[in-house]
Amino acid sequence: MKTIQRLAILAGLSMMVFALSATGAKAQNITAASFSGNFTLPVAAQWGRMTLPAGEYTLSYGQAFKGGTYIVAVTSKADGTTRMAIVNANSDASTKKDALVCIRQGDALVVRTLEMPGLGTAAQFAMPHGAKLVARNRNHKGYTQLAEAPMLLERISVTQNAR
Repeated sequence: MKTIQRLAILAGLSMMVFALSATGAKAQNITAASFSGNFTLPVAAQWGRMTLPAGEYTLSYGQAFKGGTYIVAVTSKADGTTRMAIVNANSDASTKKDALVCIRQGDALVVRTLEMPGLGTAAQFAMPHGAKLVARNRNHKGYTQLAEAPMLLERISVTQNAR
């Protein structure tokens, strides 16, 4: 059953990559870009399947092609490498400032949400595959996965680019 799910996900991602290459769309030129900005990661971060080292980045949020899936393209200012993350869901922004909302896990961050109150939306991202929120359990040896627990959240300010 898991093999079928993985193949279906792979097929969907392959179709999206093919559509992007067939239309000539590039990550830096998202069609119908709704938001673009700059941010600085103080430490390494996991963003879906992307691993981003500490440093300065630019991002663009929008659709790769009209009527397509929303994506976020993240470009490193240091080496110009561009990576993309698919937006799982959109919801209402809960703050008044553009920000990345991250979960602190040891010395790294996990990006969960890109809040864009100017658009009235927040893009939510899945936990990285295999990532678990864990806590030390005194009654048992090792760590226990948590279903619901307080998390250390960190907000990274995103400076919106002028249009």
